[in-house]
Amino acid sequence: MKKFFFPLVLALFAAACLQELPQAPKLEIELPVAGSEEIWKASEQEGKPVLISFMGTWCPWCKRSLPALDAAAQAFEGKAVVVGAFADADEDAVLEVVKEHGMKTKALYNARQAAQNMGVSGFPHIMLFDKKHRLVKVWNGYGPDLEVQFQEELSKVTD
Repeated sequence: MKKFFFPLVLALFAAACLQELPQAPKLEIELPVAGSEEIWKASEQEGKPVLISFMGTWCPWCKRSLPALDAAAQAFEGKAVVVGAFADADEDAVLEVVKEHGMKTKALYNARQAAQNMGVSGFPHIMLFDKKHRLVKVWNGYGPDLEVQFQEELSKVTD
């Protein structure tokens, strides 16, 4: 009886632990592109890494991160997809931020539900997915070295 009890307890403990592991968010997003009739679909980005920054037009730290996002989009054009996903449902508010900050990165809007589905709890929240759209890196908040970090991490998933 003792031979079976310990393995059984161990297996039950392992099963309980496995159930507690959080699932990585899936890149299953379809959002409108600000300033166009286009709908951006993650499913159409197959085979390319995706760097997506969830943000809000009211967020000063999000606005500070825009140059790093633009630099990444420019440096990895054709090799990776870089987008900004604004939680705002107001397209005009997003277009105002785009214009005010000279944002060149594709700006998506109405991303509040998508952000919640992805487990985003604050802004900016930046996620990097590899070519198979598996989550490989997350940045929470702004840091002055975001541009360097984006370059380093994108280099790893585009080679």
